[in-house]
Amino acid sequence: MNAPLNLDEIKHPLIDVWAVLLDPDIPTDVGQRLLTRQRARRLGVTPAIVPDEDKPFLARHIVDLSSS
Repeated sequence: MNAPLNLDEIKHPLIDVWAVLLDPDIPTDVGQRLLTRQRARRLGVTPAIVPDEDKPFLARHIVDLSSS
């Protein structure tokens, strides 16, 4: 398995939301905050900044488009 990417190094990472929500090792609150940011973006509102404590969890599910 590859090492997770660092969210601080990627300006706008594409995150697999379903993978985050279904990952049993990720706290439910992390998934809920991700969904809240997704809703804000869909409504055209600037989403909240990703809390530092969420970044390691979200980094596990960054979609790497460079290999496609």
